[in-house]
Amino acid sequence: MSDKKIALGCSHTFGIGVEKHEAWPALLGAVNYGVNGASSDLIARTLPDILEKEQPNTVYILWPDWSRFEYLKNGRWIQSHPTDPDRLNFMETHPEEWLRNNFAQKVKDVKQMCDDQNIKLHHMTLYDIIPYHDHADRWPLSKLGHHYSPEWHQWIANLFRTHDEFPIAYD
Repeated sequence: MSDKKIALGCSHTFGIGVEKHEAWPALLGAVNYGVNGASSDLIARTLPDILEKEQPNTVYILWPDWSRFEYLKNGRWIQSHPTDPDRLNFMETHPEEWLRNNFAQKVKDVKQMCDDQNIKLHHMTLYDIIPYHDHADRWPLSKLGHHYSPEWHQWIANLFRTHDEFPIAYD
C-alpha cells in the first residue's frame, strides 16, 4: 500500500510568496490542494471528491481562520473574508458565535470523513503554531511581505511531522 498524502488549506497551504517546492505540503510529500482565500466550508465541501480522487492515507490541513465562511451567490460559492462587501449584510443576522460554531462543525465533519475511511488526519490552525513559534507578528515573511517565508513553511512541515494532533484553537 502506498503512502499517499494530501494537504488542504488557504493561501498559507497553497504557498503564496514561496516557490512550489518550498511550501509545507511539498516538504511533506503531499499533493497540494491549498486554495487562496479558502474557508473551512470549502475544505469540508470539497474533501469528499478529493478523497475519492486521491485515496490518501494521510490528510494534512492548515485550517483557514475560523472567521472565514462561504455562501452561495448567483449559483456560485463565494469565500467570505473581512473585506467582502456582502459579509456585512450576512453578519447582521449571524453573530460571531455562528462563525465559531460553523468552524467547529466543519472540523468535526472532516474528522468524521477521515475516521470513516481510516485516513490519518493531521490538522492545526495558525493559532496552534504560537506555542512553538511565538510572536506571530514576527514570523518571517516571504518576499511579497504578506505571506510567510520558506523558513515558516519548514516550521509547519516540522510541526506536522512531530505532532500527531493539535487541540484545534478557535481564538
